Amino acid sequence: MSRAQRQRGQSATEFLVIFPALVMLVFGIIQMAFMYQGRATLNYAALLAARAGAMHNGDVGEMRRALSRGLAPLFASEASATGFADAMAKATAETAGPAALTSIEILNPTSAAFKDFGRDRLDATSGKELPNDTLAYRTSSAGTNSKQSVQDANLLHVRVTYCFRLIVPVIDRIIQTAFNSGAPSSEGKGMSDPFGLGVAPAGLVCNNPALGGRRIYIQSEAIVRMQSSFFEANLAGANAPGTPGPSTPGDDDSPGGPVDPSDPGDPTNPNPGDPVCI
Repeated sequence: MSRAQRQRGQSATEFLVIFPALVMLVFGIIQMAFMYQGRATLNYAALLAARAGAMHNGDVGEMRRALSRGLAPLFASEASATGFADAMAKATAETAGPAALTSIEILNPTSAAFKDFGRDRLDATSGKELPNDTLAYRTSSAGTNSKQSVQDANLLHVRVTYCFRLIVPVIDRIIQTAFNSGAPSSEGKGMSDPFGLGVAPAGLVCNNPALGGRRIYIQSEAIVRMQSSFFEANLAGANAPGTPGPSTPGDDDSPGGPVDPSDPGDPTNPNPGDPVCI
């Protein structure tokens, strides 16, 4: 056997050794690109959800509907009305359906804020609400229980957790195992937080048989200024996967509305130093 033939045989052997690793590397890059796309889309969808909550008194049902609209691009397969309807149906099933794979946590306002600033709802419904009118003329003093001002209490801060589906063959098993460390529930253990935002919320399980696929959870947060009075009853709807409830009727309060005589105010302090809203 000539030297050239021996070299060709050696090259073939080296190729067979390195080929599986090369394939896994390429598959891993493709899957990580999909994960980056999913996180970027979730960032936008979380902002839509927060805006919907700000406009609808913190209604989690409205947030879920907005979240499904924001995540619809992940499921789009064709540029047509039929493709859009199909994408919306799939997004709704994963965000607002009975087998939802998302969780919406309301981090602010808190129940302590209602103890400090809550008032009876102005829509003649039982319960409390946070005043949202004339915030620039209200005192900026911190409440006893919440340790924050009424202006800070009117910042809606939500955290959205979504069970993202891994679609690249073979590598999906590796990534899920690495991120979830073999946890049966696929949550809360090992490296189950790929983006460093904390553990998964209680009650959210990503290995849902109704919606197949190997999944890991990704998270995003958004903060917006409330454009309506937050209803205390809507705090109970946070972090509850499932079908959204009925829409909350809009509130007539507006930043330019009259001052409620029952609420503390400080007309001599027109600039309370509101925090920057993003």
